[in-house]
Amino acid sequence: MHKLKVSQRDKVKKFISFTQTGESTAIFCLSQNDWKLELASDNYFQNPDVYYKESKVSVDRKKLETLFTKYRDPMETDKMTAEGIMRFLDDLNLSPESKLVLIIAWKFRAAAQCEFTRDEFMTGMSEIGVDSVEKLKAKLSTLESELKDQLRFKDFYHFTFNYAKKPWPKGIGFRYGYYLLEYCITWKVSIFGSMVSISSGAS
Repeated sequence: MHKLKVSQRDKVKKFISFTQTGESTAIFCLSQNDWKLELASDNYFQNPDVYYKESKVSVDRKKLETLFTKYRDPMETDKMTAEGIMRFLDDLNLSPESKLVLIIAWKFRAAAQCEFTRDEFMTGMSEIGVDSVEKLKAKLSTLESELKDQLRFKDFYHFTFNYAKKPWPKGIGFRYGYYLLEYCITWKVSIFGSMVSISSGAS
């Protein structure tokens, strides 16, 4: 990075902070987008596979199977149900009300409330690039930063809207659906308000 101009180095640092990627990805993506920070960030989030230049993290499928088995329902062995998910969140040190829980459900493409199927869990964890609770913990801030991109947030919002309309498991209050949507809307204002300060130095 020592060969870059001062202004370019500054944009690389901002890109890394904004996208939670590495230096190689930042330099490549910015150089492909005329060193326009906002454009580069948008294009990265829309096509991460095109611009991502860091070493791909291999996922151990056997570890994922073992991890799923730890939390799966003893009767419905192809699912993690409410009790197993609560233990999963407890190991992640997450409250059920945390916005990060919604992000995990979104990344897993969960089809039902308080339930992850084996396929959802395995596919979601593989796409995130983690095979342990510790690695997922370390990745949560990166997943959250994806929502700074408007297209990603739109996808997340639509997921949450449909997720909130799903049938509720026994013991989950009906008003919780409204809580999800209200929380999502409030969060959107917070995220895009903070983006202004980041993009102000993009030119």
